[in-house]
Amino acid sequence: MMISRRENYIFIAAMALIVTALLYNFIIEAGFKKWQVLNSEIAARRAIMNKGIRLMKRRDFIVQEYNEHAKVTKNISRILNDIERQADVFGVKTSNIKPGLEIEKDFYREHSMEIQIEGDMADIIKFISQIAKPPTQAILKEFDFSLVSQNPPVFKGTIVLSKIII
Repeated sequence: MMISRRENYIFIAAMALIVTALLYNFIIEAGFKKWQVLNSEIAARRAIMNKGIRLMKRRDFIVQEYNEHAKVTKNISRILNDIERQADVFGVKTSNIKPGLEIEKDFYREHSMEIQIEGDMADIIKFISQIAKPPTQAILKEFDFSLVSQNPPVFKGTIVLSKIII
């Protein structure tokens, strides 16, 4: 059986079309997708490197800010520990100690803290007067007490203290 010249051309054209489709689907398109993936990885890594470069340029500023924050946090922690220690000395129970806002003035910082305390009113007054003295030198900004029990008289409330750090 012999195929005609026209059928031979159609067969060759069909085979060429099939080979081209296979090449496109399995080689060209796969290569293009791989190229896109690699380009996106390069872009992502380039962005990470640029961020690292920006951080390295700001390194001294970041270290300075961190050290300043660590110093302030250490000071506040020391103050709160001193307040807790003095409360224990006077028999006043402290709970829910919350560091408050930090207000920065021209040459000093004012830190506020909220403390819930419980105890005898005489002990609370001694405690508050003691933390107003050095080394703590905290200023009583607000207080709110209520009588919890009559016998013995126990008061519970919240005080807001302020501490100036130069």
